[in-house]
Amino acid sequence: MKRFIFILCTILFSLQQTQAQDSKKIGLFREKVLPEYNMYFNAADLTVSGQLSLFAVEGYTKMNIEDKGAIMAKIFSAWKDSIVQVRYGSKREIWGFTGETRSLQLLDVFDLNSTLHLKTTIIASRPHPWFFYLGAQFGGDNQHDINVALNLRLGFFLLLNRWDLATTFSGGLTGNTQFISAATGWSNVGLMSRVHFPIKKIGLSPNIGGQITMSVNGSTPAQVNGAVVAGLSWYVGIGCLDIGVQVGNVVTGMIGFTLAPKIRRK
Repeated sequence: MKRFIFILCTILFSLQQTQAQDSKKIGLFREKVLPEYNMYFNAADLTVSGQLSLFAVEGYTKMNIEDKGAIMAKIFSAWKDSIVQVRYGSKREIWGFTGETRSLQLLDVFDLNSTLHLKTTIIASRPHPWFFYLGAQFGGDNQHDINVALNLRLGFFLLLNRWDLATTFSGGLTGNTQFISAATGWSNVGLMSRVHFPIKKIGLSPNIGGQITMSVNGSTPAQVNGAVVAGLSWYVGIGCLDIGVQVGNVVTGMIGFTLAPKIRRK
């Protein structure tokens, strides 16, 4: 238990350090770089995944694509990241480097008020942002059987901050409320992958995916099980509050908090 508390404190300290570095970086950008381009952008911020987001004014929006590219090339040389977002009204532009030629291009343009993208291109966001999850699980049935557990999850995002992959660990007790003394311990390790559908205007993100685990339950031989997982994340502070359900051999509910260095609620 002491080791777990030490590891958790170390992770929290690392997250705070990373968040402080990002705050310093965007602060320096606003002070040193942004004033040179005030005819194009009037503000700069970070997205929930830690990417630079520029707020464009008319001087930028009326430019052609070639002139925009020239301005963005200068921005990239100062910011030094793989993806930059430009915002004006309900529209968003995503600038970045293509995988084939490593040339700077307008990768995506979309309107938040439209259900259709003006252009659709699969792009890679910040290289694999990672996250750490701590949660609790409780399950039961009409036979008074119960299952309580502590859940840990360590993973990273693979694509567009929409698809993740994580290793999982759970440990807990299984028994019957009428025979508590006969409860047995169990543990499992596995892999989980989910697809997220963020609603950025309200900071919520529904998700759905699957999980495969190898379970050890008392003296019973190890078993491999699969399950469907679904949930809802609410971005708060340095992470998000997660509520979910896991549907496999049994149906269980989960609640926990995910810590991520690049998650930030504006």
